[in-house]
Amino acid sequence: MKTIKLILVLAIILANLISCKQDEDVENENNQVEVKLSDSAKTVAKNLNTKVTTTNNVTSTDVKQRLKFDFCFNFVYPITLSYNNGTEIVVSDDIQLLSVVEALTDTQYINGIGFPFTVETANGSQIITNETEFASAISSCDTDTDGIPNYVDTDDDNDGIEDTDEDVDNNGTETNDDTDGDGIPNYQDTDDDGDGIDTENEDGDGDGDATNDDTDGDGIPDYQDADDDGDGVPTADEDRDNDGDVTNDDSDNDGIPDYQDTDSDNDGIEDGDDTDADGNGVDDDAEGNEGNETDGENNGTDTDND
Repeated sequence: MKTIKLILVLAIILANLISCKQDEDVENENNQVEVKLSDSAKTVAKNLNTKVTTTNNVTSTDVKQRLKFDFCFNFVYPITLSYNNGTEIVVSDDIQLLSVVEALTDTQYINGIGFPFTVETANGSQIITNETEFASAISSCDTDTDGIPNYVDTDDDNDGIEDTDEDVDNNGTETNDDTDGDGIPNYQDTDDDGDGIDTENEDGDGDGDATNDDTDGDGIPDYQDADDDGDGVPTADEDRDNDGDVTNDDSDNDGIPDYQDTDSDNDGIEDGDDTDADGNGVDDDAEGNEGNETDGENNGTDTDND
């Protein structure tokens, strides 16, 4: 009897060992990747090498930002990369990827990646299973939909200002410059200062260069200035008729839109100091814009208060 029990115990142990081995084999099979030559991997690595090596005090965050804005994805690690000499490296995070791309040269470069791998996009996770899908992913990242992928487009948002010129803090990368704090870096933001006027339309002198237009002479170009005329009233708040377009509001009909006119009602008092913009003797704060106007115009600038 003891012998039979012993045989049964050994059989159970053996069965468990076989089951565990099979589960391990399945897991390993599921986690296996096949490293293949990839022009897309070479392109991404070369782009990162070119961009991050010109950034001052570069960090792994710069790598993450570059991937996000130039290619519209971030890697889900680990990923396997291969060099042109045949060696492979498993990259576990952005810090390690930074080390890899920083060390690349003309004679040592990335030329392959292990498929499949996963990326995170604005629409969620995506599994890339082959080179065709990888190439499609990087070529379809095109902020201004001009047919030129971001990673080779010198003006991603098509606002007339070269991406490299949108590096406001001059630290060597434009990915962390976001004038209006909306989460979109200036080089991909069509309205850098969030004042309701597209950057390309803040070229006041019409010379094709919005960087040299500074209405109030404060050293901040209009396309980055939330108060273009420096009158103390934010440009976005000078939309008197509330139609979403500040460029067509000209309270005193002098040909200068209010957002560029320091005295919008031409009463001799700067807008920022003028508490009675419509000159009717009632303080603007008392009039407000709470629905007591009947003609659709804010009573603070409406001289007949209808």
